[in-house]
Amino acid sequence: MSRNIFAASLSTALLYPCLILVLFTGMNANAAPTMRAAVIVNGKLEIQNVPIPQPQPGQVRIKVRAVGVNPVDWKMAAFTRGPGLHIAGRDLAGVIDAVGPSTDGWHAGDAVIGVAARSSGSYAEYALATVKAIAHKPTRMSFEEAAGMPVVGETAWRAIVTVGNVQPGQKVLIHGGAGGVGSSAVQVAKDRGAYVIATASPRNNDFLKSLGVDQVINYHTTRFEDVVSGLDLVLNTVKPEYNDSSISVLKPGGILISIVGAPPKQKCAAAHIRCGVTGFVTGAMLPHVVALAKFRVHIEREMTLAQANAAWDLSRGHHTRGKIILVVSHK
Repeated sequence: MSRNIFAASLSTALLYPCLILVLFTGMNANAAPTMRAAVIVNGKLEIQNVPIPQPQPGQVRIKVRAVGVNPVDWKMAAFTRGPGLHIAGRDLAGVIDAVGPSTDGWHAGDAVIGVAARSSGSYAEYALATVKAIAHKPTRMSFEEAAGMPVVGETAWRAIVTVGNVQPGQKVLIHGGAGGVGSSAVQVAKDRGAYVIATASPRNNDFLKSLGVDQVINYHTTRFEDVVSGLDLVLNTVKPEYNDSSISVLKPGGILISIVGAPPKQKCAAAHIRCGVTGFVTGAMLPHVVALAKFRVHIEREMTLAQANAAWDLSRGHHTRGKIILVVSHK
């Protein structure tokens, strides 16, 4: 082989890897940016790299700092099947980093809390939310605290204000007063001027007193039916069995509201009381909750996104005081 032919062959051999490298680099440059997210797979969570979502009209994209864990998250996951990407979670707190059309009044850099769009999910580094489902993050709260507010805060507001229309001086019983919804409902009811009674375990006495609860009933040793009566409203956040037994402690014209199964309408009618449910959380009530100057969120435990399955296990135990928070990012 002549020296010229050898040199040409060597140059060609060296060129092919360079071409492959250029093509590979170009493909990566054009690939959609990705994020980490907790994806529902057969009722459990897997951390996957998925495309970063793009905001549609009326939506903002939020760089998530923290998310709240709610029982509804793992309850919905049990029924989530079929094709498509299913990211868990609804609660979130973070900073808007992109806005879609028709989002007047909201800008990149705004610190917000919100309820993630169902097509998005909040257990992720970025999430979408409609402008009707967000509110400015209270400046007095950390992102971790604020992330625990949306679902429980709105549920409590719907129960105590929208459905219950609690008035000053009325007597309210909240089953599970130390839980996420329960502790939120306590605060909303106190803000409305109600006399608040809560069922809880003894370890939560001081916590509930700090929220303003007037009377705590130890459900381990005392039947609430034996110590209270003539109530204006009962909110059941614990178990369906409490619905029937709560009817007897309400006065005629009172109302039983449950988030753990619809109250028995016929029995409510027979006792001349109303029964109701809070409906779905949309985020529309968040500005009202944020406006409660003394509203606070107790964090039972902070965990990472990678520990989401363990967080669900803790939530299933139904003994959480306040909220479990998943920290997604520190900036």
